[in-house]
Amino acid sequence: MEGLLSRSSKKMFRRIQTKNIINPNLLNLRPHRSISYSVISKSINSNIENSDQKETIPPNLIPSEILRASLPFVPRYGWSVESLSHGANSLGYPSVSHGLFPRGGIELIEWFLEDSRRKMVNELIDKMDGLKIHQKIRLACVTRLNYTKPYAKKWSEALAMMAQPNNAQISVEHLAKLVDDMWYLAGDKSADMNWYTKRGSLAVIYSSTELYMTQDTSPDYAGTFQFLDRRLQDIATFGRVVGEVDTFIGFVTKSLVGVLTS
Repeated sequence: MEGLLSRSSKKMFRRIQTKNIINPNLLNLRPHRSISYSVISKSINSNIENSDQKETIPPNLIPSEILRASLPFVPRYGWSVESLSHGANSLGYPSVSHGLFPRGGIELIEWFLEDSRRKMVNELIDKMDGLKIHQKIRLACVTRLNYTKPYAKKWSEALAMMAQPNNAQISVEHLAKLVDDMWYLAGDKSADMNWYTKRGSLAVIYSSTELYMTQDTSPDYAGTFQFLDRRLQDIATFGRVVGEVDTFIGFVTKSLVGVLTS
């Protein structure tokens, strides 16, 4: 059993295990990754003052407000600087406010992932009583997938951006946190190798379902949830679904290539 997971995979999940982030008292999600917004804002405004542009970034601007306001523009403009610019404009901020996000659309994706994880926790924390474990896991998966539905047509674009070498580690760490949240919500208290195999297996199932959603043309993504149900049928033997957690990374990468080239 010890050979199921590589050292790197176990180390990644161990980092998550040491912080029960789902615990309401410990639910301090990782702050948005970027250098100081005040520093960026001052730099942008300094450049503007030396140019012909008249718009500057307000000193009291809250970056998360722009990120949230940008989501409605994703179905049209994708996970892009254009969406960030339109989000800023919708709040009355100048278009140059997108400069607060030097990494562009990937910062919008990362914020969406963390915000969705937070919402899933808050929505389900009091809804698991009386459910069997496989029902809890399904409810968690469905709840999280529902947050992606409005952007499903652009989700392959997000997956491609997350798969880029400079973004991949953050994306995998987010997935590890997400499936840990799901198992914690389901009441999992395992402390042996099952802790790793359950999370690795659920990571494969959830990732493959998201990939399926990007190509699903059925009404209200009914096919996606049927696909999820088929993958969850053998939930009682989760530990045997995947031979190695490392394998799931290769699986996701190959599947993503298939989605983008089909």
